[in-house]
Amino acid sequence: MLRRYFVMDKRSGINFSGILIGVLVSYIITLLFFIIYALLLTFTSVSEMALPKFTIFVTITGVVLAGALSARNTASKGWLNGGIAGILYIAVMALLGTFLVKEFGPSSSLAVKFLWGAFLGSLGGMIGINL
Repeated sequence: MLRRYFVMDKRSGINFSGILIGVLVSYIITLLFFIIYALLLTFTSVSEMALPKFTIFVTITGVVLAGALSARNTASKGWLNGGIAGILYIAVMALLGTFLVKEFGPSSSLAVKFLWGAFLGSLGGMIGINL
């Protein structure tokens, strides 16, 4: 019964398992980037002032990568799979933010992040379908 939700739907071109795998792998790579950055902060003279720019760079890279990986094994509509992966990536980030950061809450900037997630994920999906 659940199998039909986790295989590629030939009519819509949405690969749910590919999207979940793409987001998961992207989060693992994002985590590795942050571990490396933390080690650089600890053992070198790298300043913490670069953290906001680094966070933006890693987030953008993660969303595009999630989109590309989710669309890599689809036959069509890579932009759609990538867009869904980008939105899911941002949704997980927002969910984690509500539990880990006390000042985090719903705002208009969150809506903008979801739009950027959909756009960058779609861009990654367009790239990933051609890999």
